[in-house]
Amino acid sequence: MSLDVYLQVFENGESAGISRNSVRKAFGVAFVSEPEPNRWEVRYDKQNSCDVFLSSHGPTKLEGFSINRPCGDMRLWDALALILTMGNVVFYFPGCRTPLVANLDVSRHLPRDMIASLGEPIVAGSGAEILREIQQ
Repeated sequence: MSLDVYLQVFENGESAGISRNSVRKAFGVAFVSEPEPNRWEVRYDKQNSCDVFLSSHGPTKLEGFSINRPCGDMRLWDALALILTMGNVVFYFPGCRTPLVANLDVSRHLPRDMIASLGEPIVAGSGAEILREIQQ
């Protein structure tokens, strides 16, 4: 896909963090390499790879990341759905209808200006649901 997707973590409207190791495990440790300190390459096979650009929140946490040209492998999309459950994480992309979250309680932690700009979040419980939103 020729787009970028973004995941960010918030607590009471401010940037927060989730475990860097947990995010790496969600992608599948065997599929992740770290060519640079804040860039991972996720490679599921020869046709399915993408770059993940990390925003750190201290030495062991991430406040978010972006994925440049996410691949079509469902393992990636299922990993993103799992990461949404790791805290007050929101998923969005340019031109999205609305941001995606694992549960609606996350909404109260998002910055008000984000909701004003992107709309009220909706729940995406699987990688297939995330992909469906992107394709609409």
